Amino acid sequence: MQLIDAGKAVRAAQANAGISNAELSRIAKTSPQQVIRWRAQPNMKLHTMQNICNVLGVEIADFLTLGK
Repeated sequence: MQLIDAGKAVRAAQANAGISNAELSRIAKTSPQQVIRWRAQPNMKLHTMQNICNVLGVEIADFLTLGK
């Protein structure tokens, strides 16, 4: 079983959506610093991933493949 890199998935999904860190933080109603943490961390809680996916318009299954 291969684990995903959640930060890598966030970066890829964000790039695919063409959304900047500032825009993601505004849409997700969080701080720009939190977005930077999301982009750097190798793992995260499922509800955080779901929130990011909802904001970026990505299915969770697709998000998980972006982190490989």
